Amino acid sequence: MRAFWSKGYDRTSIADLCVAVGLGPSSIYNAFGSKAELFRAAIQHYAQTYVAPALELVAQPRDLDPIDLVRKLMRNLIKVYTAAGDPRGCAIFQGGSGAAPTDSVAAAITQQLKDALRENLRQRFVEYDLAGKPLASPPQTLAIVILSALSGVSQLACDGVSRPELFKAADHVARSILRQDD
Repeated sequence: MRAFWSKGYDRTSIADLCVAVGLGPSSIYNAFGSKAELFRAAIQHYAQTYVAPALELVAQPRDLDPIDLVRKLMRNLIKVYTAAGDPRGCAIFQGGSGAAPTDSVAAAITQQLKDALRENLRQRFVEYDLAGKPLASPPQTLAIVILSALSGVSQLACDGVSRPELFKAADHVARSILRQDD
């Protein structure tokens, strides 16, 4: 998982994976069938171990204010992206390469997770909209904005931007969720 997280799918060689797991190439292929299937297992483990606790906010009771929801979600993920001892950034955003999902197995694998997050956020914003919250944009647009912001802070974490600076950006994004009446 950490090999893919730090280097991405395309830049992680079979030799890198052999060193990371302590097995030879034939053992890796016998266990997983392919590099892509090992990547799928690694990304699923990353998602369940690192990302799921933060994403549970989206499924929590609906009494969380939209600004608080986005702020807590982004701050919790920024903590993952900047944790000492782990690669910086998000394995889902950084690991799948920049290719289109139709051009890369790794991009298709990570796209499924990003699509699920976008849909969960959209659904939550629909609920807020139905409850009369003054959303700044339609639910689908807000879900895309949040996903874009998470991708951006992941890249900025890789670039060495500090956790406090990323928190400031997350707070700004969160405040932009609701309409600001003049």
